[in-house]
Amino acid sequence: MKTTKKVLLFITLISFCACKKDSKGEKDNYTTIEKSAATSECLAPSNWFTIVNNTRQTPPPNEGPTSVFANNATVTNCDFHQWSWQKFLFLTNEVNGKPFFISNLIQVTAEGKRLDPSQGIVLRDTAQASSTIDILKTPNYTSGVPRSTTVYYSIFMDNLLYSTMLKYGPIAKKNPLQVKGITFPVGALELKTSWIDASVLKDPSSYFVTEGVINGVKKRVALLGMHVVGVVQNHPEFVWATFEHENLAPAYDWSKATPTTDAPVTSTVDYPFFNKSSTATVKNITTKNGIYTDVFSVYKYGVPVEKAMKGSFNVQLYMKTSQDGSQNFNNVRTINQSVKAQLKGIWNNYFYNGSLWINTEGYNTTQEQAALLDSLAGNLSNSAPGKLTRGSVAAYNITMETYVQAGFKPKSIHETSVENLVNCFFCHSASYNKAVSPLFISHVFTGYVGSLKGLNRQQIKQEHVDEFVKEYTLRLKLK
Repeated sequence: MKTTKKVLLFITLISFCACKKDSKGEKDNYTTIEKSAATSECLAPSNWFTIVNNTRQTPPPNEGPTSVFANNATVTNCDFHQWSWQKFLFLTNEVNGKPFFISNLIQVTAEGKRLDPSQGIVLRDTAQASSTIDILKTPNYTSGVPRSTTVYYSIFMDNLLYSTMLKYGPIAKKNPLQVKGITFPVGALELKTSWIDASVLKDPSSYFVTEGVINGVKKRVALLGMHVVGVVQNHPEFVWATFEHENLAPAYDWSKATPTTDAPVTSTVDYPFFNKSSTATVKNITTKNGIYTDVFSVYKYGVPVEKAMKGSFNVQLYMKTSQDGSQNFNNVRTINQSVKAQLKGIWNNYFYNGSLWINTEGYNTTQEQAALLDSLAGNLSNSAPGKLTRGSVAAYNITMETYVQAGFKPKSIHETSVENLVNCFFCHSASYNKAVSPLFISHVFTGYVGSLKGLNRQQIKQEHVDEFVKEYTLRLKLK
């Protein structure tokens, strides 16, 4: 896989306000690095924005043997970011008055049960991946307006993933060792989406809003974020891309942090998940009592940074990881700018916060790639220099991975290092019940297997948590 030479860029601090916005409205002030060491641009082709009969018709990305992914020696970091944006745009094409992902994909429960599409978006799950009790809520305002409410999650998949799940689920239930080395096919797709009762938003006009059912009650629901998770040629681990509304929470002010102290987070405006009268610290994004509010984003585009002293200067640099942070940050930044300049309508209010994948260069067949994933098992997420994770190695969505942005139960943000970074592959590993398989990377697949074993949804959720807690404990012992 082609990469640019790693460059650590040191600069003196430039002070910004924590809630400042850039010209496109995207939350900013993640970093004080003035200019990326990578100077090339990652752009969105104009044909993604073709309008026919007053509707955008983004073509689906090429993902198979004739795609850029077919050659592991020449595929670039930008290629993965382009796939991520194009896939999101394709999924949000309007089909019969609804986005493609609602009209054409299959909505399922976390246990893999197919849901009735006539009901709209069916919402019942609230716990994030990090715990059985980690829940995100909007702030409790003194006036009670708008009222505090909870974020809910839904899952969609395409027929390829659904049929593969039905085929191998019973086999894995009987003996999980029998699905070792089996992968989802190229083109398999899974989406996780986050939603909120639209009536609690001060201004829902910038959100995609549709009909939904929250715990059996019909509501108008607003889309907050989306994980786009798809298999492309040579990547049975899936590419894990994440998108979110541009104005959900403030960003951590790295310009005010030091190598030994955190910067409290404040805001001069209210956000859906931050009250301007509040002051937030690392405690707002760590486990406490299972229900949280007044949260903030830590690493813009999922690219980790750290503070250090260079002589007498307090400076900021990209954390040393398995991915050139400068290159990745620049590519996400420039493709976001390129899309923003061309995209019209409601989807222009959502931005791409990065994606994650594994470098499979040198593993030339699906069997070799599956064996690689099986061998990495619960260590799939390791992003230390020289390891195989690529892209946004601290990838997160502010509404879905709110409480693991700085690792599990960090005492401070400034102490976060590459050893305790958390990304998608930390929870979505190839391990399950002492067995390994690329199929287990999908929690819907393991949830379906659990349901076949007679587990209820709470027990299935606990299985997922127990699995990554085991891996996390093992990682700490090996440090």
